[in-house]
Amino acid sequence: MNKNSLRIVSLVPSLTETLCHFGLTDQIAGCTSFCTEPRLLRHTVPSVGGTKDARTDDIIKLKPTHIVVNREENTQALLQELKTSAAKHGFEIVETFPETPADNFSLISSLGTIFGFSQAAGAWITRQKEELDRLIQSMSGSSRFTFAYFIWMNPWMVAGSKTYISNTMALIQGTNSFPTGSELHERYPAVKADDARLRDSDLMLFSSEPFPFRSRHLDEFRRQSEIFRPCLKVDGQALSWYGSRFSQTVTYLGRLHAQIQEALD
Repeated sequence: MNKNSLRIVSLVPSLTETLCHFGLTDQIAGCTSFCTEPRLLRHTVPSVGGTKDARTDDIIKLKPTHIVVNREENTQALLQELKTSAAKHGFEIVETFPETPADNFSLISSLGTIFGFSQAAGAWITRQKEELDRLIQSMSGSSRFTFAYFIWMNPWMVAGSKTYISNTMALIQGTNSFPTGSELHERYPAVKADDARLRDSDLMLFSSEPFPFRSRHLDEFRRQSEIFRPCLKVDGQALSWYGSRFSQTVTYLGRLHAQIQEALD
């Protein structure tokens, strides 16, 4: 398919960013209200709703050739509705589900094949594999630590062990204090502030998204839990966005590891 004939609706913020990174900004026909990078999209591309409640009718009106989705970020009901409409309306569904940092390489390769940027994808993969190898080598001999990674409050919710976030933290010797199953509904459990697993954690990490934790929220956690282990605010996009963002993730992990070691000393 000719690049100029592509009409892509992306329902995954990190993959919207990825497609734009590889030169497909003009081919984005629609995206979600959470697709905030690059920022110009907010003024130039129609929103079709959120990642969980995208409006199928609005998507179809945009006459997409492709719809980019993710099995975790989009609901199963939405995915099934789109699959039912695909044959009738002639669009292709590009379904993704990276679970580990290394999955970024097959993800970028696949997107490059589908959307015609295979050469640039190959060069990106080569560079990022080298950067990842350097990070892994730099962690040799580093002390392991346990962590809880908060994504929400009221109720408190954490990213469990079977998540992309947890697998990313493992690159810098982090072990998630909340082992979970692989089913989607198990991966982000709600927890009480006095959960024993929190008391056994070396530190608490509070993400910048989807809940934008501030210092007052960390103070509230300490008040409720009476746990005074180190609490750090972390960049949620760096640790949970996949695709082209991974090039920034590797750099961020090096800084975060140093910050964690300082907090634990």
